Amino acid sequence: MRRQKPLDWATLGPIAVLLGLLLLIVNQLNQPKNQYAPLSAYFNDAAASVPQSQLTPLPPTTLQAIEQSNAAGSSNQIDLVLEAELYQDQSNELASELQIALDYVQERTNIRLAERVTVVISQDAQCGFHGVTYSDVRVIYIYSCAGVARSRVVNIAAHEFVHQLEQDRYGAAHLSTDLVLSEGFATWGAGRYWLGSASDFTSFARDYQANGQALPLATHYAGVGIDGMNVLYYQWASFVDYLINNYGREAFDQLYISGGERQPGAANYAAIYNRSFGLLEAEWRQTLD
Repeated sequence: MRRQKPLDWATLGPIAVLLGLLLLIVNQLNQPKNQYAPLSAYFNDAAASVPQSQLTPLPPTTLQAIEQSNAAGSSNQIDLVLEAELYQDQSNELASELQIALDYVQERTNIRLAERVTVVISQDAQCGFHGVTYSDVRVIYIYSCAGVARSRVVNIAAHEFVHQLEQDRYGAAHLSTDLVLSEGFATWGAGRYWLGSASDFTSFARDYQANGQALPLATHYAGVGIDGMNVLYYQWASFVDYLINNYGREAFDQLYISGGERQPGAANYAAIYNRSFGLLEAEWRQTLD
């Protein structure tokens, strides 16, 4: 019986290293990449934008620390707090751009900010770029990370500013309203900061319908993934635009405070418009054809 030649570990060592590196590269290529909604939205953590309960979720110590901090920059209506090293050398520019965005959404929504608002820029270890508005205490958190352009922070802030304006106009009812209305109005109110080169949100909704991506308006964003949330938020913005343009702002304001318990399509549409939510959605979809 022929004797096998012993393994040459000196030869196998480099081969094993190369194989290990190859496997590592393949594994990294297969890892899911962070995805963001169009125009710097935050749909990898969209739930954070939903109006919170009437009780402030911010721990008292956190709120006190924010109130006692020295603002890194300020403007007519905004105090900017930088909790991390992010944008430290751009604080004045960022504060100015945030105020411009706030001026724009106030004009677009025809709502004026009741009092100053604090914008806190914090760092997310996982780079989960998103925003959350604690509207009852007038604090907006935007979680960012190194490499995220300042313009993206401003884009997300535009949406969050509208949530604060919703609180100022509608009061406590804002915290329990229909998601189609709260998120749709906040997206619509952000206007150019979320439209990019498009002229209106209906152009997005029309494309979704033509491409078979459209979702029923009463769909909750939980469980539909990032792409689904993109579709919903832009559809909701288009629907809000339709309601305001066709039935007037006064009726929309009445609808907004008619309840909904944060469920999409659950406001009292029939009482305000004498039409069911389903019929209104059908009317809106006809405009997309």
